[in-house]
Amino acid sequence: MATDWSMIVLQAAEIAAGELENIRADVARYFLLHDPGSSAAVFTRRAKLGNCEVYFSPGSAAYTEFIFERHTVKSSRPPPLLGTTLLVGYPAAVSCLLGKAPNVEAFPKVLRRSLKTQKAAAYTSFLSLKKAD
Repeated sequence: MATDWSMIVLQAAEIAAGELENIRADVARYFLLHDPGSSAAVFTRRAKLGNCEVYFSPGSAAYTEFIFERHTVKSSRPPPLLGTTLLVGYPAAVSCLLGKAPNVEAFPKVLRRSLKTQKAAAYTSFLSLKKAD
């Protein structure tokens, strides 16, 4: 896990020219066609001077070759969690930044489940016994 990630650095001019959006679109297209699962993800972090670091998880190796042909690639550690944004991938992919099993869920999903539980609890609180005649 130490250096099995890949990273490219986009210069501010490349970002302005739309290269980050091109990478996002290319990877999203691959996800739609192949559904590589939660181990494949692309993350971004701001860098100095308006640059952007783009990190590719180890599970993304199958679809990164066409991106790496256009950019200089470095072997990397996973990016730190704080300040990192998921560019393309499932919310569970964030757990690979933590080095844990993929059990991280999207907040809206957790909130909906919690709301269902609260509603169920509210409905049962209004139940009462019927009096027998």
